[in-house]
Amino acid sequence: MKIEVSRRCAAPPEAVWAWVADPHRHIQMLPSAIRNAQVLEGGDMRAELVTAGVSEVMVVRVIATEPPRRLEEERIDGRRRATTVFELEPDGDGSRVTIRSEVEVPRLVAGLAKPAVTRALDEQLANLDRLSSGAE
Repeated sequence: MKIEVSRRCAAPPEAVWAWVADPHRHIQMLPSAIRNAQVLEGGDMRAELVTAGVSEVMVVRVIATEPPRRLEEERIDGRRRATTVFELEPDGDGSRVTIRSEVEVPRLVAGLAKPAVTRALDEQLANLDRLSSGAE
């Protein structure tokens, strides 16, 4: 299942990048479906995905960066393949942030999961916008 969401953030790419690239900040911008997020030794991120009454622990690792433009992370816990790419580009005095996520799910589940994952990624971008611009 492939999903792409995009949003204009008020902060410039360097300010947004600080939230995307720092694992301790990154876990603060996660959507509400992600709970108990923590940064492990070495910078991997561990969290619990709770959706539709199902809970699944996942561990994610940053596998590539091109500061302040692109960060790629991969799920490494072995439960299911998943990658997420954050791309940032200048947009006036702010940034355009795009998240591309690819998650391995059974075909029959994908139709139900896609809207929920899209909403969660939209929520994550809204959180990123709020946090990176300093608005609380």
